Amino acid sequence: MSERPVVFSASSVNAFQTCHLQWWLTYVAGETGVQSEPQRVGIKLHDFAERSLRNLGTHYTTDDPEIVDLAKVWNRDILPTYRWPLLIEASFQLEINDIPYSGILDAVDEQDVPWGSALILRDLKSTGSRPSAGKYRFAMTGYKLGAEDLLGRKIDAAQLDYIVRTKTPYYWPEALDPIDDDDINVFAATLETVANGVAQGDYEPTGLGTWACKTCSHKAICGPYQRLEETTRD
Repeated sequence: MSERPVVFSASSVNAFQTCHLQWWLTYVAGETGVQSEPQRVGIKLHDFAERSLRNLGTHYTTDDPEIVDLAKVWNRDILPTYRWPLLIEASFQLEINDIPYSGILDAVDEQDVPWGSALILRDLKSTGSRPSAGKYRFAMTGYKLGAEDLLGRKIDAAQLDYIVRTKTPYYWPEALDPIDDDDINVFAATLETVANGVAQGDYEPTGLGTWACKTCSHKAICGPYQRLEETTRD
C-alpha cells in the first residue's frame, strides 16, 4: 500500500485520471518532464495577467513574441471587465472528507449588481481551439470551495476566460451553470476515487496508446511507452 500524498489538486487528480503511471512519475518520482509549448505560453500569460490585475490602472504591454498577441487580447477584451478583484492568484487548502486538497485560484472579482454586489470566480485559459463547455468544471468546483473558505462569503457565479490561439487570437468567455451541491458531491466522489487508487498503489500505465500517452511530458523516460513504440516500429 502507498501512502497518500500530502495534498491533492486539480492537476494531480487530472494526471491520475489521464494515466496512473503519469501520476506516479510526477508526484512520487518527482520527474518534472518536458514543458510543452502550450504550458510555457500559459505560464507566461498568467504571469502577465497577474501583474496587470495587481496594478489596476497601470497599462502593461509585452514584447515577448510568444504572448504579445495574447496580451493584447487580455488588455483589450478581458481586463476591462474586471471591477474589484478581491483575490488574485490565491492559494488555498481544504479537507474534503479527510482528504487534503489544495489549489491556486486565478481571481475572484466583486461586481455591482442591481441587488448589491456579486462575487465572480474567474479563471484564465489559453487554448489552441474553442473549448467544449464544462471541460474544467471539476477544477472550478474546487476553486469555488477554496474561494469561499478564504473569503467567508458565497461565490455567486463562475466564469472561464479563454484566449483562443488562432492566427488572430480572440476572447471566448464561458459562464458556467451555477456550481451546486450535486457538483460538490461529484467533486468529493472523484477526489475519493483518485485518493483510494493512490493509496492502493495503482500505478498502471492506463493512458498507454492513447492521445494522453503521446502528449505526455514523461514519454522519454516511460518504459511502457518506449516498449510500445518499439513494437510499433517492428
